[in-house]
Amino acid sequence: MRVTMNTMYERVKTDLDRLTERLNKYNAQISSGKIYQTPSDAPIKLTHALGVRDTISNLDQFKRNISYGKGWLAVTENTLRSFEDRLQRAKELAIQGANDTQNADTRRAIATEVKSILEELVSLGNTKFGNRFVFAGTKTNGSHKDEMPFQMDYKGNVIYTGNTEDISINVAPGIKEKINLDGKGALIDSGAFKAVKDLYDSLMADSQPNIENAIDKLDKSLTEITNQIGKIGSMENSLEVKEDLNETGRLTNKEILSNIEDADMIEAISSLNATQTAYQAALGAASKIMKVSLADYL
Repeated sequence: MRVTMNTMYERVKTDLDRLTERLNKYNAQISSGKIYQTPSDAPIKLTHALGVRDTISNLDQFKRNISYGKGWLAVTENTLRSFEDRLQRAKELAIQGANDTQNADTRRAIATEVKSILEELVSLGNTKFGNRFVFAGTKTNGSHKDEMPFQMDYKGNVIYTGNTEDISINVAPGIKEKINLDGKGALIDSGAFKAVKDLYDSLMADSQPNIENAIDKLDKSLTEITNQIGKIGSMENSLEVKEDLNETGRLTNKEILSNIEDADMIEAISSLNATQTAYQAALGAASKIMKVSLADYL
């Protein structure tokens, strides 16, 4: 078969174009560290990679949810411990006030501090995480701008305006975790506010028997608050477990993604060197062909 010069030029051009494309491919793999640059480079691997990336994205969101939940629980626990501390102080004052050496004046003086403790307990009940009340159930922002979940009326009675609904976060596919204690179950039902108010009223009335009754009520309230702290501890432990599982899942999927996408650098460099050698050889051959002219046959 007769091979014309034009055919030879076209063949050389095709070979050089093919080698140039391969050089670009291996250079891109080495510079980016990825096995493909466009969908057409490895469509099956790309489809697999997109699915893994979607899984990682979901796991990242679960991680953020867990972090938020841990922050919420930490604030709740710290608040309950402060609440417990103020109740313990109220009990100390009650024991002091129940002493036979006290009189009406000294008991009224003690009552002043007890009243301050009651106000502090109300303030602790209105603790926020960010801009959300932690003990309000799902009414974390109140029904209107200035509403707080705990308010004290003119008689010293504490009123709860939140609800008893749970706040849950997504921590894994199909799995939710509760992160809150509503104000009624955690604080109102503990009897703490009433116990401190009864203590205040008993001190103001100079009633030693009623002061002694208030001590019993404070003991029960302290026990209940300790139980609530235990509940928070259990929630925190559960989130820790979910966080560990999440981290394991993220690392596993990132490793899978790396195996799909990452280029084998040794292989890429070796292929680049081989292609560069072939390219130089092709250029050499092309230069010889380009020197051929009609004059060479005269």
